Amino acid sequence: MASVTASSVWQGRQCFSSSARPHKRARGTLRVRATSWDPEGLFKAAPQEGLIERKMFQQQIQGDREFSRKMEEFAAQQRLEVQKKREQRLEVQKKREARKVPEQMEDLIEFFLDTEAPEMEFEVARCRPMLGDDFFAYLDRRIGLERFANVPDEERLAELETLRDYLKEAVEAVDKAASSLAAPQDRLKKLLAAQDKKACLLDMAANNEIDRALIDLLDQNIESATEAKQEKVVEFMTKVKQAALRYMVTK
Repeated sequence: MASVTASSVWQGRQCFSSSARPHKRARGTLRVRATSWDPEGLFKAAPQEGLIERKMFQQQIQGDREFSRKMEEFAAQQRLEVQKKREQRLEVQKKREARKVPEQMEDLIEFFLDTEAPEMEFEVARCRPMLGDDFFAYLDRRIGLERFANVPDEERLAELETLRDYLKEAVEAVDKAASSLAAPQDRLKKLLAAQDKKACLLDMAANNEIDRALIDLLDQNIESATEAKQEKVVEFMTKVKQAALRYMVTK
């Protein structure tokens, strides 16, 4: 019979005690054994890559949509303003057509006295052929008769004198404006009639003939063609204007 030593008995007790007692985990550690456990179904799909890029792309799309919306609102506002101005011009035009210019000098004086201040400039331009030396001589006689009357009407006298001074200045301004507009019209006719418009623009630019007056005249033609719904004319005149703007002389 084999003898049992004390050392072998002690080793057996250590093996028994170590196998019977559970192993202690290191403090502060956590073992996850079931990674697919999701009883509420919150994570049905696997994590996707490129989340940040997609988020930035969506923000960019949202920004583009906001910009497009603002541009549409701005364009709509511009259309409303253009329509409003057009309606106002039509209303003013109707009122002007309703006013009949008298032929007699006495009636013409009363016509000017009854005209509202904002419309005086237009009426002076329209009646310019009638506002010659004969008219002003007649107006001077009317002022003299009123001044030396037995019972002068001071208010009437002041109205006639003010009208005379205004008409003289207005006639001079109309004549200057007419002379200044004649040159742009001639230049525009030359440009439109030219076979090689680019070469014509270069020649006009060299002579400082492309100025704000010419551009304004082009704008007037574009506006008139737009109201008449002449799309081809509008397109052509717009191209001419864009080309002329490259060489416009600014003062």
